[in-house]
Amino acid sequence: MAHIERLESECPPDAHKVIRPPENEVKATIVVKIDDSEAHTFGIADLCAVIALMSAKPLLLCSPQLREQIEAHKADEEINPAYLQISGDQAYLSYSDGAQGPVQPYFDLTAHPEAAANFLELLEQKQFVIIDTIAMLILRSISTVFPWDRLLAGDFVRQYVRARGDLVAPADYDLLQQIRYGRKDGYSIKDTEPRAYQYLRLERKLFLQYPTEDDD
Repeated sequence: MAHIERLESECPPDAHKVIRPPENEVKATIVVKIDDSEAHTFGIADLCAVIALMSAKPLLLCSPQLREQIEAHKADEEINPAYLQISGDQAYLSYSDGAQGPVQPYFDLTAHPEAAANFLELLEQKQFVIIDTIAMLILRSISTVFPWDRLLAGDFVRQYVRARGDLVAPADYDLLQQIRYGRKDGYSIKDTEPRAYQYLRLERKLFLQYPTEDDD
């Protein structure tokens, strides 16, 4: 198993929420879409470790086969995932104990990446918003800033759209995955891979400055 870097925040969880009460409501539920190829490439143990970076209670969209593998290894990372089930234009969460959450619409940002510029508007609608593993830490952080500061969250969205748009080659995504899974040192690419490095800088800045605790 590779070493998955556990970033340590420079401030207490939810510190940005202490200053004043929230002004905006996040109605959407963020779900991370995971392709079987990630488990095949990096192994299920490392995949579960990466999922744990997102949340101790991650919400996932994956194949039934990958769900079985995650369920078999989730205890090692102390995660308790739920899984999105899609039926037509509606979806619901399925839990390990057989329980089922309420049905509501969904928006697949992985199928419509151009809509990332409207991420804050997507958060204001009661729906599932499906994102990929490359975006999960940045967009999760933005979703925690949005209730308290729409202007700042909007600036972060623009930075994300710009940085993501600069990832023009499949090799850029492959490199970020190699770093995410501990196969390569992120600081070693500053001079050789400037596009991927800028994306990584934004991810780490937001993840370190705007951590969030899982809801009970």
